[in-house]
Amino acid sequence: MTSAAEIAREMADEVVRTRRTVAALGAAIEAAHVRASPALARAVQAEEGLYQRIADEFGLLTSAEAGRRLGSRSKAARNLALSARRDGQLLALRRGRYDLFPGFQFDDHGARPVVAALIALGEEHERSEAGLVQWLMAPTTYLDGLRPVDVIDDPDRLLSVAREAFGVQW
Repeated sequence: MTSAAEIAREMADEVVRTRRTVAALGAAIEAAHVRASPALARAVQAEEGLYQRIADEFGLLTSAEAGRRLGSRSKAARNLALSARRDGQLLALRRGRYDLFPGFQFDDHGARPVVAALIALGEEHERSEAGLVQWLMAPTTYLDGLRPVDVIDDPDRLLSVAREAFGVQW
């Protein structure tokens, strides 16, 4: 059972975090010297939240880390990851000046082959890298509320769902 003192401490910590967040966001908006509509601010917040969830759950790997996961022992391991991305085998997200690779693309043997197949399918349907990552992380009725990333170990199922979802015409 949580004591009143622990609850009070947690609430005080949350107030401090909230104040820091508000201050940082205010400074960032002011520094941009542009007006951000509430809708744009919410969209950016949602994207940042998604990327933080990916980092927390799977990791967001630097190109050097991704290169090592691919098996490179070179001092320039990043080159292997960047080549794999260029060749349509890996997805990366641009974060500032860096390309970061969601960790769900890797297993104990390197890059999951299903990722290359998903990228190819995404290209057929004009899906961006970020769009594919967002799709992988979003719960879908095609999987009874699971996220596509939750079935990444079942390539046939993942690609079947992707074909259905990407092929929808409105």
